[in-house]
Amino acid sequence: MIRMIRPDFTLTVTCPDQKGIIAAVTQTIAVGGGNILNLSQHTAVDINTFLLKADFSVDEHFQRPDFEAAFQEVATRFQMEWQLHDKVTKPRVAILVSKTSHCLYELLLKHQDGELPCEFPVIVANHPDLAAVATQFHIPFFQVDVAKGKSDYEADVQKILEDYRIDTVVLARYMQILSPEFTRRWAFRVINIHHGFLPAFMGAKPYHQAWHRGVKIIGATAHFANENLDQGPIICQDTIQVADTCSIAEFVQMGKDVERKVLFEALKRFLNRQVFVYGGRTFILP
Repeated sequence: MIRMIRPDFTLTVTCPDQKGIIAAVTQTIAVGGGNILNLSQHTAVDINTFLLKADFSVDEHFQRPDFEAAFQEVATRFQMEWQLHDKVTKPRVAILVSKTSHCLYELLLKHQDGELPCEFPVIVANHPDLAAVATQFHIPFFQVDVAKGKSDYEADVQKILEDYRIDTVVLARYMQILSPEFTRRWAFRVINIHHGFLPAFMGAKPYHQAWHRGVKIIGATAHFANENLDQGPIICQDTIQVADTCSIAEFVQMGKDVERKVLFEALKRFLNRQVFVYGGRTFILP
């Protein structure tokens, strides 16, 4: 029987580009008792920024506090921003929904098949329509009352997220605009699916906008939500070709498949620590 060696930790690093970074990182991991299983790096020459992701297993001599102390010395020398992620502890992801189910089902089924390394402890909605889906997958479901006003119902959402110790939020066609206060509190931890190929066709009814412009392709975009509607850093996009004979309803139906694929891929990249954010844009490492 072949024993599969799986990573115990993922290390992510961002710093100004300079000589010796890879050697310093790999040596520190090796000395600390780690064995690198995958290492990806990229230098964004336009901004002189180095990005690195290392997945590594550890032996019985590995001590996390000792490793972090040793690596901090390296980080200080190279002006690094870095994080060490425990692969055993799965992130807790809340899904926010409205009425449409296709993106929600995609995430839950992919998770059921073991393709998303996270937990889905709770589903929050502004309509009751998808309660049965949550029940089907044995996940607690909460409906918030948007008629209370944005600050009040977002306080209810925040309370639920805190009660369930949520790390990340996914907006699976959650048809509410989040306040700047909420998005700042959850900066780079809210992933939204927009049913349009951004930056074109922002805002409401992007398929209608696209049809009226006579587009030849339609798409979907997964991005981090921020205070600017549909303008957060982009994580994943895809498109499909459409014929001029297609109706708006056909655009909507065809677009659902793209939305499913893009949201799943964006969350998977995020959970695998492949997403690096610099300023207003993202870099995706393998």
